[in-house]
Amino acid sequence: MDHGAPGSALVLGGAGFIGSAVVRDLVASRWKVTVLSRTVAPEAEWLDSVRFVHGDASDASAYPTLLDGITHVVFALTGLLPQQSNSAPLADVAHSLTPLLHLLDELRSRPTIRLVFLSSGGTVYGNPRTLPVLEDHPTNPLSSYGILKLTAEKYIGMYTELYGVDARVLRIANAYGPSQRTGRGQGVIGEFARAVANGEPLTIFGDGLSVRDYIYIDDVARAVTSAMRTGGPQIMNVGTGVGTSLLQLHQLFEDVLGRSLELRALPSRGFDVASIVLDSAALHALTGQPPTDLRTGLTWTLRAQARAAQDSAAAVEIAAG
Repeated sequence: MDHGAPGSALVLGGAGFIGSAVVRDLVASRWKVTVLSRTVAPEAEWLDSVRFVHGDASDASAYPTLLDGITHVVFALTGLLPQQSNSAPLADVAHSLTPLLHLLDELRSRPTIRLVFLSSGGTVYGNPRTLPVLEDHPTNPLSSYGILKLTAEKYIGMYTELYGVDARVLRIANAYGPSQRTGRGQGVIGEFARAVANGEPLTIFGDGLSVRDYIYIDDVARAVTSAMRTGGPQIMNVGTGVGTSLLQLHQLFEDVLGRSLELRALPSRGFDVASIVLDSAALHALTGQPPTDLRTGLTWTLRAQARAAQDSAAAVEIAAG
């Protein structure tokens, strides 16, 4: 199998925030794309070259047909949110692990298909000993969400060793960008942008000193397609290598918007890692491109949000007329 040439990709969770970005990048690179999802992203409906299959990734009987003619699979299913996963770990096992295990069982007999699994660089390491975090750093997740991501990685490793499944694991930092879903308590840049649009205070948990590695969504998509095309390491961080605290992020929003923004602090959450920054030297060597700096990515995100708000207001005026 020539993984360097455009192939035929199945994207599980292709209607989600990261999954739909991967789909757009693949389509731009002339891949044939099939998306399995319970929902369809509205913007993706305009991509004529995408085949949408409405279905449940937990249905083992779907995979033999879905994988016919496929050269690559991107597993972009997210499962429950971190706080939900802590409250209902058994339910998240069904959401997160059951589809993966059904897929891996089918891939045992399809050694030419490459799997790219999207893991979490923000949760699988736990509180790191050193920053930035290398891929070989010990993994001690603090949340059910992180534990399940790491468990998924271990199952993938087992199937690779025992059955020859060709797989890559990408540990993704805090992705952000246009079209990010909000109102779910995850994705602080998206939540900040939503608060700005609604004239609400920017809400943080804790003292604002916690540090995260924020990566623009197009950079994430490029990392995924690069892992599909090339060899690269089996486990790779996908981040920028630059840490930003919540207080610094608040200041950056003010700088980009040119005005003061009220900040509201809520009690810290026990499952949040104090600070995490990913060493992404392997990623940058693979893609050959530097990551988008946070100020630029934030500016693009807020501009896209403003355009969407204008389009929505125009649509309302047309409907009212």
